[in-house]
Amino acid sequence: MPAQAGIHQYHSLHGFRLGGRNDGFHAHRLRASVVTTPTIDALRRQLAEHNHRYYIENAPIISDAEYDALLRQLQRMEEESGEPIPADSPTQTVGAPPSTSFAARAHQVPMLSLANAFSDGEMADFHRRVRDALGEAAPITFVVEPKIDGLAINLRYEEGHLVSAATRGDGATGEDVTANVRTIRDIPWRIDTPAPPLLEVRGEVLMDHATFNQLNAERAEAGEPPFANPRNAAAGSLRQIDPRVTAKRGLRFFAYAVGAGADDLPAVTSQQQLLAWLKGCGFPVQPWQQCDTIEAIQGLVAEWEQTKRATMPYDIDGLVFKVDALAQQRLLGAISRSPRWAIARKFAAEEVTTTVQWIHWQVGRTGVLTPVADLTPVAVAGVMVSHATLHNIDELRRKDVRPGDTVVVRRAGDVIPEVVRSLGNSGQRAPQPVAPSHCPVCGAHTVHEAGEVAIRCGNASCSAQLHQHLCHFVSRNAMDIDGLGSRLLAKLVERRIVTSIADLYRLPWQELARWEGIGDTRIRNLKQALEASKTRPLDRFLFALGIHLVGATTARALTARFPSLEALQSANRGMLERVDGVGPLVAQAVVEFFAEAANRELIATLRALGVNPQPAAEQSGHHLPLKGQRIVITGSFDHWKRSALEQKLRSLGAATSSSVSKKTDLVIAGAKAGSKLANAERLGVKVMTAEELAPWLESLEA
Repeated sequence: MPAQAGIHQYHSLHGFRLGGRNDGFHAHRLRASVVTTPTIDALRRQLAEHNHRYYIENAPIISDAEYDALLRQLQRMEEESGEPIPADSPTQTVGAPPSTSFAARAHQVPMLSLANAFSDGEMADFHRRVRDALGEAAPITFVVEPKIDGLAINLRYEEGHLVSAATRGDGATGEDVTANVRTIRDIPWRIDTPAPPLLEVRGEVLMDHATFNQLNAERAEAGEPPFANPRNAAAGSLRQIDPRVTAKRGLRFFAYAVGAGADDLPAVTSQQQLLAWLKGCGFPVQPWQQCDTIEAIQGLVAEWEQTKRATMPYDIDGLVFKVDALAQQRLLGAISRSPRWAIARKFAAEEVTTTVQWIHWQVGRTGVLTPVADLTPVAVAGVMVSHATLHNIDELRRKDVRPGDTVVVRRAGDVIPEVVRSLGNSGQRAPQPVAPSHCPVCGAHTVHEAGEVAIRCGNASCSAQLHQHLCHFVSRNAMDIDGLGSRLLAKLVERRIVTSIADLYRLPWQELARWEGIGDTRIRNLKQALEASKTRPLDRFLFALGIHLVGATTARALTARFPSLEALQSANRGMLERVDGVGPLVAQAVVEFFAEAANRELIATLRALGVNPQPAAEQSGHHLPLKGQRIVITGSFDHWKRSALEQKLRSLGAATSSSVSKKTDLVIAGAKAGSKLANAERLGVKVMTAEELAPWLESLEA
């Protein structure tokens, strides 16, 4: 299931819809119907209702995968019945009648549907059908485009001028949203390239991740409920009665098809030429690829599903495969609701539904208690998930998640699984969880200060905090002490061999040598790793200390201004606030940390044990050609690890950042660069490619 709820995409030469539903509320009601096998008529009514909720109300109540399963179930039942299939069956129709809130607008050429494939086997079946129909000797090329999850739009141009725009509706008639569409900057009002007198351009209106997050932040500040996902936000924004609201929402558009006028396009004989022609007319189009064999098809699906999907600045939930040659498309033709020459290969779900078994509280390294949902194990984006974070007590209450509830769980890329929302419980719900008054690990009283979301354990010696703190201290971006894993650290804490960070540097090696699994080689490696960590850069040592609100980027900013630990310890709040990126809260957290006697004692002990953080490069007399420049790295590089490249740039004086803004001086974009590259292009920030990187670095060091 996609990471967002979305209206079906229409993605083909004639604007064909890609079938799909996404998560909404009360999905448990329909899941029961799948199990009990309703009659054909009941299932048709059910699917018709879901089409209306999905297309018209923008409030689906079942997931994308659940809708597809129901539609397939109906198809099987209709085939097995042997009875004539009515023309209004959901297996024969597309979408739903348009809303009465907008004027109706007919499409010159209907917007049909695309069949879905959910496995390599189904894609092989599609490939075989195409091959059998065209003949073994016919050369076949497939064009591959990402499957956007947004709102399909039909743009009507007469003599090159945009005269109307309509949503997909029921495929024949949609809702007139012309005034709102005119506010989308990606859509040209006039086409200067020679074009047919009547032209229908089909494409997808969407909201990218950055805009969606900004919009929800603004809604939160205004006390308004957040949008559940980018698709709902895009659909709601486009269907505003007041176009001025739409204009503020930052909607985007990608073209991918032509309806009326397709046969009159100059020198266009393939889908690739069509996309190139649309691009030449001023329409944004997605990058496309081509492939010829089933092995290449399966390879592309795996590459996109496992890697590229997570780098996209907007949501996609599959790939669309189309026979490239338009003449071959015409030979293949179509069945009742979809063409034989195209198919949508759906990805594994990024959002799924499962059940909350229990909610427990996890203690982090700073003592913050986080509610975590224990789930009935479920596969999310190819990974089995049994736990998901609920972030904090406010989120727990806002989402109203309770034991026994059916919930929507999301996992995108490498993000920790989270509960998106609760779908409730068909029976009597359990009581809403309350904030714990005592730490679940050590039993100490918890602290919940006024105006602060976080609930903290008040015991600084809590073993849970110590273990989490140790894990952070030895992690790769901190002191990078290889070999001290979570299990070994937990054992050291449990046996009270390590009661503070300093104890890591005075481990009883003879005693450890008697433990199972710790031999001479491992002890030797641990000693070397601990010794190497004593001279880590000052910013990594500062990050490793786990100061509240001080992440890796803030640590680098602080140590660039205060080159020694002593200078940083003696800095007052005003001095700290003058550091770029350090506000009053961070400054106060740093001052309070170094004012605490126990922390000063810890640092003194570490220094006595030989821990000697190295000063910033500027104070070491290094050449700093990038001093004062802000650089963002995105994508992957053949000859550099991201962390090593960032360290290299910082050694040359640059300040590296994880986000692009108007203050960014340079973005270095490697392979699979995503939203950061898009933001750089939108803001006019200079971009350097991976090919330009090596000679540029050589010139800086010359």
